[in-house]
Amino acid sequence: MSHHHSIRIFINKQKFELDNSVQTGASLKQLAGISLQDVLFLQSHGDDEVIANDSEITLKNGSHLHSQPPADYGFGSADLGDEGIDCSRAAFHEQPNGWSFLVISDYKLPEGFEPNQVDLLIKLPPAFPDAQPDMFWVHPPVKTSAGTLPQSTCNENLLGGNWQRFSWHLKPGAWQPGISTLRDFMRCIAARFLRKN
Repeated sequence: MSHHHSIRIFINKQKFELDNSVQTGASLKQLAGISLQDVLFLQSHGDDEVIANDSEITLKNGSHLHSQPPADYGFGSADLGDEGIDCSRAAFHEQPNGWSFLVISDYKLPEGFEPNQVDLLIKLPPAFPDAQPDMFWVHPPVKTSAGTLPQSTCNENLLGGNWQRFSWHLKPGAWQPGISTLRDFMRCIAARFLRKN
């Protein structure tokens, strides 16, 4: 017979006792009287983890969570012009888990890649722009002028098609919440292509 011990967690600095360490985002919001529309985060050593309403999470004794109104977050087509992106070439694909896939068509690559124009996909996390994007994808897949695949790439099925993923990450601390923007991330993508490998 298993023995369950209650665990103590903190949501918005308020203490709660749980009989079950496995919870959903929705159950935690209900426990703390938080609107289901708000964004719930689990504090961690790196980036805080967004807990979707329908995702299950196993909490530890002493876990800290906090919530933010959704008005603080979100990014849509109205923001693209401010980021220097042509709205007519961009499309958002909202995902059930709160992520948005931004696809920019006719993205031109520097010399050294074939083809030299692709669709570029960027995954925007639910708390973007406070949460940083990671990696990027192109369609169709590209090769270097030497006929080789670029470093750290693989194929992935997204949006019903085959995309080439660039497993490429920002350096720790490069993304600054409240300061960094999509334009900054686009500059980093351009710099990655300028390496021509």
